[in-house]
Amino acid sequence: MSYVIACWQWGKAHAITANSETNKFELIPLDSDVALNKILSLPYRAGAQQILKWINSNDEDLACKELSIQDEARFRK
Repeated sequence: MSYVIACWQWGKAHAITANSETNKFELIPLDSDVALNKILSLPYRAGAQQILKWINSNDEDLACKELSIQDEARFRK
């Protein structure tokens, strides 16, 4: 089972991806299979919890988005 860090905005699911150009995490809408291939997918819940804790402590923009850890299969069709 894989885990993602996600939230819902404007009625759509969004998940975290890592942008290597800016060295930041970003939210992307999960509106296609291509988007699902771009998200940060973690094999262990503990690893996802550590990243979520880091985001909440260090990224003001994402910390206010009510992010949570979700099972990746929830978003796959």
